[in-house]
Amino acid sequence: ALHAAFAENVDALPWLRAHRDFIESDQFGFGDRPFHWLYWLLVQQMPQDFAFLEDGVFKGQVTSLIALCAKQCAKNAVVFGVTTLKNTPDVRCRYPDGDYAKWIAEIHNKFEVPQPLLIVGRSDDPKVIQAVQLRSYDLVLIDGSHDYLDVVHDIENYAKCVKMGCFLLMDDASINRLNVGTCWSGLEDVAQAVKDTLDKDERFKFLMAVGHLNVFVKG
Repeated sequence: ALHAAFAENVDALPWLRAHRDFIESDQFGFGDRPFHWLYWLLVQQMPQDFAFLEDGVFKGQVTSLIALCAKQCAKNAVVFGVTTLKNTPDVRCRYPDGDYAKWIAEIHNKFEVPQPLLIVGRSDDPKVIQAVQLRSYDLVLIDGSHDYLDVVHDIENYAKCVKMGCFLLMDDASINRLNVGTCWSGLEDVAQAVKDTLDKDERFKFLMAVGHLNVFVKG
């Protein structure tokens, strides 16, 4: 019911619907339509000036959405993204060849929002980790490699960058969660990595799942 209600809310808000329609029609991303409403709710909870980090940028769906939501509620968002800018496969997923930098620029230009600050490289590259850890973030999404050890390492390296009282999102992680219903619940390696790390981490509290997207709060 929550999943369906969030989808209806997206469709009732023209600018939000237009963004998701573009994603689906032009194959600019994955995830579920209701996620757009969740991000809109989260951005409204952000302070006037906030920082967002996505680990695992694909073609710019989420980075452009966060910037667009910030624009709609007159907030100042600094949007960061970790990406290899190429079709980096993992045990579960394969991605198309193409110009990822061009795709990311295209969607941000289309919706007239600032370009993200990209940190280029694998999420486990020491230089990438060092660059990410130069600051803290109000909202972090981990959606990179789906291999178990990669997910564990991403959580270990990036969860510490979430500010107290702020949010960490884990994609593809709802296997064995309550209230997911008939929605696709994610990938076993990711869900197990979350169970073995975040679910046992006293710094974080699990708040909710919208489909396969999990929301945690720190503190």
